[in-house]
Amino acid sequence: MAAHDNSLSEQQCWELLAAASVGRLALSVRALPVILPAQYYLDGHRLVVCLGHHGLPERALDETVVAFAADSIDPVSRSGWLVQVQGRSVIPRELRIDTDCDRPASRAQVVHIEPGRISGQRMCPCPFIETLLAAGGPSPPA
Repeated sequence: MAAHDNSLSEQQCWELLAAASVGRLALSVRALPVILPAQYYLDGHRLVVCLGHHGLPERALDETVVAFAADSIDPVSRSGWLVQVQGRSVIPRELRIDTDCDRPASRAQVVHIEPGRISGQRMCPCPFIETLLAAGGPSPPA
């Protein structure tokens, strides 16, 4: 099956994002790619993302291009969905809620992601990988 046959519509992507609350944020920190786990809340078509206490430099989070992904994969069937958002990350200056997350000495880092592009796909098991898993993995090199 071709990859585009598994594509999700924009509306389906937003609905799936609204049904989940954990994903991963990909960004550049000191010129290196970083992928961090994050909780998020969908506020219309804007993501409010909590990165916890990673202590990332503000310049890596404010007014930068980032990617965010959320998914749900069934471990038994190895099928599910993946949604990716690419957009601009902005540090909100006035939060009306406490972000100390039970760590009064440091506040969690929260960013808003203004989406520029959203895409998604249904995930299906790969026959090649399924064959390798059924056989116990690839053969060791001779």
